[in-house]
Order: sequence, then structure tokens, then C-alpha cells
Amino acid sequence: MKKYSKFLTLLLIILAISLVVLVVYSIYTLYNDYIADKSAGDLMEQFENNYESNSDQEEPEGNVSPEEGENEIDVGNENANDNSPTQTQSQGKTSSGGSSSYSVGTTYQGYKVIGIISIPKLKIQYPIFKNDNSTTLKVGTAAIYPGPDTVEEALNKPGNVVIAGHNYRNSRMFSKIHTLQEGDSIYITNISGVQLQYKVYYNYTILQEDFNYATRNTNGYPEISLTTCTNDASTRTIVWARAENY
Repeated sequence: MKKYSKFLTLLLIILAISLVVLVVYSIYTLYNDYIADKSAGDLMEQFENNYESNSDQEEPEGNVSPEEGENEIDVGNENANDNSPTQTQSQGKTSSGGSSSYSVGTTYQGYKVIGIISIPKLKIQYPIFKNDNSTTLKVGTAAIYPGPDTVEEALNKPGNVVIAGHNYRNSRMFSKIHTLQEGDSIYITNISGVQLQYKVYYNYTILQEDFNYATRNTNGYPEISLTTCTNDASTRTIVWARAENY
């Protein structure tokens, strides 16, 4: 009887410790998710506030990107800049009161934000980074095709841009893109303040090493491809979408 009592006591202690560890881990995970989402929100707010009216200056061309005065976000501090232009919609595009705009550099730990992706059905909105790594994918998404030298100019232009995001097996980032269906909307805002509405037309899974979809012919339309790993990480979910009213 004593042996049984000791065993039961030990088992209860192990279960209690396991429960404490599980609770602590859950709190830690939720806290990290909160910090990451707050950082993403701060980045998108700064990105939008950084649009500058070019009515009195020449619009940047091609590969020109502002290097001087790039703003490194101080995560956790609210942006006090109230000079963001009032934006109006026209045929799926966003303009700044009729004059062109350009977002000066918004960066996170040295990595540049080049756009914003919004998927209303999934209730998500995240920054799009120019570089794909563990730092950027922790707080947002990353454009992985074409390469970092050209992707900033390629976003919302004819051709295909591949945007990658993590699958956290919950409702964050790209965890639920496998549920997107034909006709669902995705909104992309690029660094020039142009917003296009894309419509999903294909959703499928592929092998991890298959990247042929990236170089597909878009017949002159701006297109995007969303990509993330499946829940068991053995394959990848790919979503194709084409710009509307372009």
C-alpha cells in the first residue's frame, strides 16, 4: 500500500510539474505572438505615415529608393506622425489626393518593408519585407521572387511576385491560406502607395522543392503567389491570385 501511495504521489507531482510547464509555455507563446503582432502593426503604421506627397518634387523612378533618412522603427513606441495623406480608391488603386506618393524607408532590424498584404477573409494584415529570413518572417511576410534587387519595383506590376509567410498552425500569418477559395480578395499596397485588389483563382499543394510556379506567364497581368508549408511541413500550400481592374 505504501508503494502504491508513493507512486501515486510521484505521479501527481509529475503531472503538476507538466501542467505548470505547459501553462508557462502557453503564456510565453502568447506573449511572443502579441509582441510580434504589435511590431507588425507599428511597422505598417509607420509605412503608411511615411508616404510623402511629391506634388512639389520629382517622382522617384525605377530603381531609385531613398537611402538617406531611412527610419528604423522603435518597436513599442507609437508613431506620432499625422502627416499621412488621405487616400482614395480608383479602380482598385490607391492614390494620394491625385498626386503620386512614395514611402520613405521603413525598416525593422535593418530589413526594409516594401508593402502591406491584407486578406479580409482571414482577418490578417502584415508588412511585406524585401528580405526573407527568420527575423522578417517573425513579424511579417517576405517577397521571395523576384530577388531582393528587383522585387521592390515588381510589386503590383505585370508579372508574378511570390510572397512567403509562416504557418504557425493557428490563425496567424499564412496558417490559413489553404482555406482561400476562388474569388477571395487579397489587397497589396506597394511602396509607391498603389493598392491593387487581387482575386484568388488557384489553390493547391506542391513538393517543397517545386518552384516552377514562380516563373509562370501572367499574360501581362500583375499576379501574386502566396506560399507556406503545410501543417506537417512535408509539402507547401500555393495560392495564385490576379489583379482586378488593372
